Amino acid sequence: MTSAVRRLALPGWLALSLALVGCFILSPAFLGLHAKRLQLGTDLPMQVLADPQGRLDVAQVAGLPDSAFILLDSGLNRGYTNDVYWIRVQAPTIAADRTPAGHDPLWLEILPAYLDQVTLYQHLEDGWHERVSGDTAPMAQRVHVRQLVFPLEAGRPFILRVQTSSPMQFDATIWRSTGLMTQLSGTEWASGVHQGINLALALLIIGAALALRMRSLTAMAVAAVAILAHSASDRGYLQIWLPAELAQWGDLAVNMGSLILPAALAWQMRELLTRGTRWQRMDKALLALGMLPLLGLPSIALEQYSDWAWIGIAAPWALSALFAIVAWSNLMSGRISAVNVMMVVPSTIYGLMGLYATAAYVGLVHMPTIERSVFWQLNTLLVNIVITVAVGAGLVEKFQASMARQAQLVESLARSEHALEESVRQRTAELLQAQNALQAALHSERRLRQEQRQFFNMVNHEFRTPLAVVDSAASEQQSFPSPDIDAQIERALQIRRACRRLTTLVDNCLISDRLDAPALRLHCAPVLISQLLEDAGQLVHWSSRHNLRLSAHGAPLEWECDPMLVRMALSNLVDNAVKYARAGEIRITARLQQEQRLALSVEDEGPGISPEEAQRIFEHFERGKRTDQSRGFGLGLWVARRIARLHGGDVQATPSAQGGTCFTLTLAPRAAAQGPQPPQAPG
Repeated sequence: MTSAVRRLALPGWLALSLALVGCFILSPAFLGLHAKRLQLGTDLPMQVLADPQGRLDVAQVAGLPDSAFILLDSGLNRGYTNDVYWIRVQAPTIAADRTPAGHDPLWLEILPAYLDQVTLYQHLEDGWHERVSGDTAPMAQRVHVRQLVFPLEAGRPFILRVQTSSPMQFDATIWRSTGLMTQLSGTEWASGVHQGINLALALLIIGAALALRMRSLTAMAVAAVAILAHSASDRGYLQIWLPAELAQWGDLAVNMGSLILPAALAWQMRELLTRGTRWQRMDKALLALGMLPLLGLPSIALEQYSDWAWIGIAAPWALSALFAIVAWSNLMSGRISAVNVMMVVPSTIYGLMGLYATAAYVGLVHMPTIERSVFWQLNTLLVNIVITVAVGAGLVEKFQASMARQAQLVESLARSEHALEESVRQRTAELLQAQNALQAALHSERRLRQEQRQFFNMVNHEFRTPLAVVDSAASEQQSFPSPDIDAQIERALQIRRACRRLTTLVDNCLISDRLDAPALRLHCAPVLISQLLEDAGQLVHWSSRHNLRLSAHGAPLEWECDPMLVRMALSNLVDNAVKYARAGEIRITARLQQEQRLALSVEDEGPGISPEEAQRIFEHFERGKRTDQSRGFGLGLWVARRIARLHGGDVQATPSAQGGTCFTLTLAPRAAAQGPQPPQAPG
């Protein structure tokens, strides 16, 4: 289905529906059996006489000359008036019609059904016979149908007396019994369709108003109920439905409905078009037109309804005119949509058709064929259907717009949720990063505090001990000077060992921070391996508990490295052996491994360390378990390993053949090594 077909589907369906409704309701007016009826004024002349005071009787009217009457060739239409009208008709002549059952009598049908009182006088052999019908007539005196019907004697003239507070309109038809039954059945069928549509429409709007709780739908529901009730009373249904003792309320309902209905329509139009909009003056005008008919309600109780009844006829047309002005203005100033078009259509139709119906009601024009109340009710029903469809289409548009807006909001919410999740993820990552940085800072702070405490402990102990040795030797020399050269040499050696110890501690402290610096660069140069061994072995010479043994068998003469760092690393290994090993021999050896690495080893004779401890003692500020003999700062082995790894090697601790520990420092090759050195004698 193309988009053009879809756009035309609703207007086409609406036009077809309205056409069918109109055909159903108007069908009796076009399907009358002309061969079996006489229309007064058209087929049978009638004489009309106005009786302003209502004082004439049938005998007086019958005795008046023809010149006192007005001859009409159509129905009577005088609008709202308090006059009583007499209608004199000659003896009807209608084609003979026999039924299988026998004689087919004549009947007089009078429209509209809301006339207050119609009295039929027909002259028979014994004088004038009287029959009464109308809204105010008791049902016991009427034929029990909602239409005003009278039986007629064929070949006899008759006189009608008509009095009503509603518009003075009179159309009458003479029927054979069979033709009248056919006419009434068709009319009632069409009227039932009309009332059924009214009822269904009212129930639909009431249900929508209860479900959606909208002021506009509530106003439409009130208007629909008012239209339904007034249509039922105007067509004479209340006289049939109400008990006999309450039948007179039917006429009262017609009068009240003609004044209440415009107020309901005014409220509906205000809610649909002007309330809360730029049409403030129009809104006030609609409010005034709605209140004006309500002010006329007391006239019914005061028996002055005929003086106010014109308001009930003119107000709906005035309302439709204002409705049309607002609807056309909205259509011209806004976008062209199905809702705006359907608001323009009913207001225009009601204004044009309502003007004609209003003119007919007040007696300015005559409306042939179709009963005026039927025409007005059809017009009102069609307009109400179009307005209901327009409001429904507007609600559908709002619902679709709401669904589209909801979809946009859901999509926006999804985007916001995704953005929020991304923001939360980023924020979480930032917080985690900040937490990690804080943890690292705290860890660094704790490490620095630990290093600070350990440094102060080292200063307190490691520096104090050699200083105490120096101070003790110097004090002894000062207090007890001795000419014995050996004693003086011994004291000098003690002072030198203490100073060397201080130098080593200072070097380790200073180099500790430099080894972790990214900008640290090795200053490599060839160095004699024998010189490295001898420099490191000086610490053993100064110990009275240990003997030194050097061996460079299988090692090259020179090695390219950073002499200062390698000498410090090897000295730390020797110093560790001097501090922790038992009395005995300390062996320092150099050899070339198969991977062309230089291996510098320091072995002692005990007490040895466990494999677990051998891995732990190389950590920063980590000391061995044997702290009973001497205490260290935990820097020497860590510095030695860092220097070895800077040279592409490592330091490992393994058990020695003498039962102690062997620390091996390996260096990666930096330059071509010279031939192996011959073994050296122990120092």
